[in-house]
Amino acid sequence: MILVVCTGNICRSPMVEAMLRHHLAEAGLRDWPVASAGTLGWGSASMTEESAQVLEEYGVAAHDHTSRKLTPEMLDAADVVLGMTREHIWGISARSSDAEPRAFVLGELARLGEKVGPRGDAPLREWVAEVDALRDVRRMARADDELADPLGEPIETYRNLAVRADAQVRRLVGLLAGR
Repeated sequence: MILVVCTGNICRSPMVEAMLRHHLAEAGLRDWPVASAGTLGWGSASMTEESAQVLEEYGVAAHDHTSRKLTPEMLDAADVVLGMTREHIWGISARSSDAEPRAFVLGELARLGEKVGPRGDAPLREWVAEVDALRDVRRMARADDELADPLGEPIETYRNLAVRADAQVRRLVGLLAGR
């Protein structure tokens, strides 16, 4: 399972979750489960209208989404965990040190994954372990790997986020699909 994590689980992570599902399906990986959660979680909040609108503009179906809070059990079940920022990675590590080697900022996994090369037939966790081996001991992503929170900003901020998120997701899906 691919688990996408942000803060409230109403903007970035549900948007990236939907993009991942869409592009994985296009690449023939329809059966790969993708989920999302938030380090804070906002109860039973829905995806923001702006996130849903931007997904629609990209031709990606906005799924019926309800915010949920990240748990250690979710982290244990995930083959890879994608945070939107380094802060999310720290939150992931605080909940499960076992998840640390599988937790990346989205852009970091795409960037380092390109150095490892396509996954091929390797199980996802094995490929992720190869990518993890490229990181220094601090496991610090770069600032430009991050996707900033658009909450409370105008729709154009969501559109700018979507441009970056879609590019990172496409790069990652290409690697996961073996291209």
